[in-house]
Amino acid sequence: MTLAPWVRVALGMFAVSYGANLFAPLLPVMRDVHGLGQAPVNLVLAVYVLGLIPALMVGGPFSDRHGRRAVVRPALLFSAAGTLVTLTAHLGVGSAWGPVLLSAGRMLTGVAVGLVLAAGASWLKEITARSGGDEGAAARRATAATSAGFGMGPLVSGPVAEWLPGPDVTPLLLHLAMTVVLTPLVWVTPEAGGRSPSRLRFPPSARTPRFLFSVALWAPWAFGLATTSFAVLPPLVTDGVSAPVAYTGLVAGVAMLTGTFVQPWAGRLPADARITPPMYALGTAVLGMCAAVVVVATHAVWFLVPTAVVLGTAYGIMMVSGLREVQRIAAPGELGSLTAVFYALTYLGFFVPFVIALVAPVVGYVTVFVVGAVVCVVSIAVTARHSHPF
Repeated sequence: MTLAPWVRVALGMFAVSYGANLFAPLLPVMRDVHGLGQAPVNLVLAVYVLGLIPALMVGGPFSDRHGRRAVVRPALLFSAAGTLVTLTAHLGVGSAWGPVLLSAGRMLTGVAVGLVLAAGASWLKEITARSGGDEGAAARRATAATSAGFGMGPLVSGPVAEWLPGPDVTPLLLHLAMTVVLTPLVWVTPEAGGRSPSRLRFPPSARTPRFLFSVALWAPWAFGLATTSFAVLPPLVTDGVSAPVAYTGLVAGVAMLTGTFVQPWAGRLPADARITPPMYALGTAVLGMCAAVVVVATHAVWFLVPTAVVLGTAYGIMMVSGLREVQRIAAPGELGSLTAVFYALTYLGFFVPFVIALVAPVVGYVTVFVVGAVVCVVSIAVTARHSHPF
């Protein structure tokens, strides 16, 4: 059976996203194998944003000008290269170059994610439009593909690292095999849209009040919430858990997959209602921050999963509604560029665990999450005041 073009592109986005987030449950392994502290481990987790954001900003306008396939193809190659470099770091355990190679591998993976997000989402939109689908369907497909990859990566690599030989190697080999299988499918998928004379520049649409207050204001919360669920909370309460790596993978998988499952509903929320989708997301984020306070205050391991569900729900609503609004806001020839700006803003949230690891020992984790809840409430008020119907 021949796979539909949008399925092929979605599988490519899934493979790159899977490779990006399989790292999440391996954080305890990183600490043990390479002797790193919590802050350096969280920094390695986040450093791939340094590759991701430049790739987004270049890949978006490049795909507008030269086509989506010209960007998604190398994204798959960068994803495989990042996994190979990370694998090299693990095979050279004990080497002083280990942390450097880990960071380099993560940055290459970030380049892959940045390229595939900007061009892949736009490619899916064009394929969906050609087949008669609507904007909501395109946004749901793009976000579901990436969120499923982000969710299945830790959900699979956690148990594999916990119970199979080579906990720091086997999960990476599985991703390499996946990339080898899926890359040829994406490679031959035809283009579906026209090309525009887009230049490498910051899109003017990103400076409009419509974008600033309906998207940019809350965008970093998306991955800030998701990464908090699996990079910040588990190390605080899983010391007595018999399988901490698998449990961390479960928490990460639950957060990301919950974000996937809520997207069909979130994609149908009316953008011009009194309560807009971003307000739903920020309200859910407030609940997630409160749940995090309960986890930290009680050390209730069992409450991690419900907390991940709440945080993942907020993440999912933010991603699909933000992408849908970006597709409406983008001026002609700016879709790739504005999508890149949106994703860049969301991925700034990957630095949240690193910042928390620096700040929380001074002020306390409860204070951190209470402040987070307050910021979300203020964001709701600002969004409600400045939102404009589409």
